[in-house]
Amino acid sequence: MAEQAKPERRSQAARREEMRERLAAATLDALAEHGSAGASLSVILERAGVSRGAWAHHFETKAEMLALAAEGLLLGAVASARALGPAEAPDPSLPLEDRLSAMIEAAWTRFYTGRHRDLLFEVAMAARTDAELRARLAPIFSGFLAAIGSNWGLSLRPDADDVTEMADLMVLTIYMLRGMAMQELAAGPAPGHEALRRLWVRMLAGWVGR
Repeated sequence: MAEQAKPERRSQAARREEMRERLAAATLDALAEHGSAGASLSVILERAGVSRGAWAHHFETKAEMLALAAEGLLLGAVASARALGPAEAPDPSLPLEDRLSAMIEAAWTRFYTGRHRDLLFEVAMAARTDAELRARLAPIFSGFLAAIGSNWGLSLRPDADDVTEMADLMVLTIYMLRGMAMQELAAGPAPGHEALRRLWVRMLAGWVGR
């Protein structure tokens, strides 16, 4: 009978990375469920199934763990924004307003509703009073806006001579969506927001199609 191969043993570095990712995921889960005020270290460790002693081998402070979790959340958003390149854009044969609407509604659903929206604002609130966290996250926030500006702009106007103004309009669109998201987070769903997004689409289409 042939001898079965023994399963490959993971390296210490791989086990360490796996544990850090596990703790980061538990941090996001706790933030989503309890908010930053209720996501204590004890709550996070209980969710992760990790003792405080084991945790201390991977992070010096809760703030360091929150920073890693927040970076993962935001880098995922950057990757999603970059994925919307010319090849993934709505069918170019569709009317411009339809393409703009599809892109904006996709961004609204992906980034500014549900769990992602809740976590985004929890992280932003934490960064408001934590200079170190703010410094770590600022380049990622900027990268998200840059990805939206350049990729959306190229998707809509690949033949444009100057994409700077087009990119700025796409970034302005994201700022508008964030404002809507904050309003809904504070006051609940607002059916009128969909009509406002359609109005914005018509305004954008007038500029893009000129």
